[in-house]
Amino acid sequence: MPATAILRTRIDSRRKARVERILDRLGMTPTQAVNMFFAQIERRKAIPFAIAMQENRDDLPPIEHVARVWGDLDQEDFSHLDTR
Repeated sequence: MPATAILRTRIDSRRKARVERILDRLGMTPTQAVNMFFAQIERRKAIPFAIAMQENRDDLPPIEHVARVWGDLDQEDFSHLDTR
């Protein structure tokens, strides 16, 4: 098993609780979700979603594009992240 590192971050406690409930329903841990996020950044050499300077509905990608991008995650093998 490769060496691991600890990542510490500050997150609003209410957001953390909401996200943990969602991840639990998805059968994932926060660690697994962060590892998936980092794997996508590494693979794409970019953040795996659009980032805009201002919230303008015309600048945001259509929901079909977002669904297609995140649908690509279904093709990835993340079984190595399952520590249960």
